[in-house]
Amino acid sequence: MSKISNWSNRIGIFIGLTFFVISCKDTKSTESATLPQTTDTTTVVNDNPAVDISFFQKEGDHIVLPWKYLMNVTFEDMYKEDLGMEVQLPVFNDTLKVLDGKDVVVEGFYIPVDETGDDKIVILSAFPFAQCFFCGKAGVESIIDILSPKKLPTLKLDAKIKFKGRLKLNRDNFDYLIYVLEEAELVQ
Repeated sequence: MSKISNWSNRIGIFIGLTFFVISCKDTKSTESATLPQTTDTTTVVNDNPAVDISFFQKEGDHIVLPWKYLMNVTFEDMYKEDLGMEVQLPVFNDTLKVLDGKDVVVEGFYIPVDETGDDKIVILSAFPFAQCFFCGKAGVESIIDILSPKKLPTLKLDAKIKFKGRLKLNRDNFDYLIYVLEEAELVQ
């Protein structure tokens, strides 16, 4: 599949997901709304707020990233001229901003995205397929794009798996979800 065709498929999927998020925003689970927006370990460094992430568990050199932190995000409506429509863009809290670019480990449920034609990309979900963003009422904050530098083994739908990699927060690149795990490796 050509790069342009692959890109077009991802854009189409994301635009479809964006419409889904907009149409389902009132039916989302209230669980994420009850989580605190910041941690109580905030400190000030050089007059800029910084979050002390030392309270996170570590697995080797990677921070163990619980879903409750990923699901603690708000959204703002913004008109995107290039798309010709209003979309919801994530507003990341201080904890997530500090984790941006850090090496993390996250565990979740495997969701295939065969439509992309790329066997190095999968989606990891906080919930099994029947309850996930695509079929259930979960929000886009409950899934992560997993980008691996090498081909991933065949995985079973809803298999509980763990990946490690570098977390990237994505506010406005509509080729990807709001969370991306770059250089991801399957943890056996």
